[in-house]
Amino acid sequence: MALTVADVFARLGSVLVVDQIGRLDAVVTGTLVTDPEYPISPTEGALIVAPGFRAHSAAFRDLMRTAISARSAAILLKGPLPVHFGSDDIAVIGVDSRTDWGQLLGLIRAASETSRFTDYSEDSLFGLADAIAASCGGPVVLHDPGWQLLAYSGGAPMDEVRNESILGRRAPAAPLAELGSIGLLDSLERGDVIAVQDNEIAGMSRRYAVAVRAGAELLATIWLQPDGEASHREIEVCLRKAADNAALPLLRHAAAGLGGASSGDAAFSALLAGKQTERIVAERLGVELDAGFVLCAMRPTTVDERDRAATARRLRALARSYCDAFRVRAQLAVGPDTTYLVFPAADQEQRQSAVRIVSDIHGRLQSTAPHRAVVSSTYHSLTETRAVSLNTNELLELAERRGWTGLTDSEHVQASWQLEQFREVALAHPALLSGPISRLSAQDRAHQTHLVDTLRTYFDCVGDMKIASQKLGLHVNTVRYRINKAQEIGRFSLDDPDDRLLAELQVRLVT
Repeated sequence: MALTVADVFARLGSVLVVDQIGRLDAVVTGTLVTDPEYPISPTEGALIVAPGFRAHSAAFRDLMRTAISARSAAILLKGPLPVHFGSDDIAVIGVDSRTDWGQLLGLIRAASETSRFTDYSEDSLFGLADAIAASCGGPVVLHDPGWQLLAYSGGAPMDEVRNESILGRRAPAAPLAELGSIGLLDSLERGDVIAVQDNEIAGMSRRYAVAVRAGAELLATIWLQPDGEASHREIEVCLRKAADNAALPLLRHAAAGLGGASSGDAAFSALLAGKQTERIVAERLGVELDAGFVLCAMRPTTVDERDRAATARRLRALARSYCDAFRVRAQLAVGPDTTYLVFPAADQEQRQSAVRIVSDIHGRLQSTAPHRAVVSSTYHSLTETRAVSLNTNELLELAERRGWTGLTDSEHVQASWQLEQFREVALAHPALLSGPISRLSAQDRAHQTHLVDTLRTYFDCVGDMKIASQKLGLHVNTVRYRINKAQEIGRFSLDDPDDRLLAELQVRLVT
C-alpha cells in the first residue's frame, strides 16, 4: 500500500511533528538524507531528511528548488517553521528539535515501512575510513559510542591497540581505562581534539581523536595515527573537517541498518522518551495497543559511568541478536545506562514465556556484559510504557541497594517494593521513624550493642528464638535477654499488636 506524507507523519505522532506546511498527499517512495557539506541530489517521491540546513538559508532554498524539480515528496527539518514558509508543490515538515537525528531516521523508517531507504552498506564506512586516512595522513579507526568497531582504513603503522581493536571488533578495555583515568575521554566527549603521545598508553603509538556528532548526539569517534610531520594544529583542522564530513555518512549508515524488527526499536526508544509512537510499536509487535505487555530493564553492574553506557549499548546489541536469532517478538531500546525490552503479554502464559526469554537472555549475556535485570508486572496498554519504565528504574535502584543479583521478577518482590515506597513516605515525614527503633539505634551507637540487628533477625524468624539464635550464632538465652532489653530500652511490648507492628515496620524502613 502506498503511503503519503500525511500517513507517515500521522504515524510519527503529534508530539514529534511540531509543524507542517505545504502539500501532504504526495506518495513517499523512499528516504534520502542530505547535508550542505555532503549533498545528494533529490529524487522523485523522496522524503528528504536535511540535517545541517536552516530554513532561511540560501542552501535550503536551493534544496527546495531542486526537490520540487525532482518531484520529491517532502523535506524534513528540526524545529518550528516560519509563518508563510514553504511551497504548495512540496511538504516541509518541522520536528521536535530535541530529537536525535539517528533516532529520527529510525522512526521515519518504521513509520514508512513500505518505502525503501537509500542503500548505505558497511563497505561505505570502510570507504569513509579510507577517505579520512588519505586526507589526514595516517591510518584511521572508527568506533561507535559503545566502543564497538565501525570501520578502519588500510595503512601502517599497526600497533598493539589497533590490532586488538580490529581483531576484537571493539576498543580494548585496558587502554580505554587509562585514557579515562587521565581525563582524555572526558575531553573527547566535550568536543576537543585529543592527542596521545608515543607509549603514553601501553601498546599505543601517537594518536589523535575527535568525536563525530549530529547535534548533541554522539555518532562515533575517529582515531588517527599520523604518519607524516604535520603540526598539531594542521591535524586538528583536518580531523574537525573529517568529523563534519563523516556525520552524514554515519547517519545514512544507521538508516540503512534499521531494517526489519530493529526499525521498530527506534519507535520504542521514542515511546520511552515520551513521544506518541505507540501505534508503530504495536504494529511492529503485531498486536493491538491494549493487548497487554511486559517490560524488561537490564542495567550494567559496573559503577563507572562511561562503562555503564558502553555496556548498556552492548547489552542492546546482544539482546537484539538473540531476539532475531530465536524469532522473539520484542522491541528494544537503550537509555543512558539501561537497556529495555517490551514483549506482548495478553495472558499469564505469555507473561511466563517472556520471563523465560529474559531469564535465558540474562544468563547468556551475564558473562560478557554483567548486569541486573528486572521484569515488570503485566500492564494493559502501550500508552502506559513510559510510566512503567520509571517504576522499573526505581526497582533496579532498589535491587542495587539490596544487592540483589540475577533476574528480579517484580511480581515476586511486591512486598519489598511496597516497603520501599513506605520508606519514601517516612523519609518525607521523619516523625514516622521516631520511637522504639530510634531509641534502640541510639543505644547501639552509644554502647556498641546489637539490639536492632537482634530484633531484625527475631522478626525475620517470625519470633522463633531458637532459629534466631542459630542465625546469630548466639545462645538462645542471649537472644532472649537482648529481646527483653530491646523492649525495655525501646519502651514497647511485643505482646501489644500495635507496638509489635510499629517496631517491625520501623526496623524494615530504617535498616
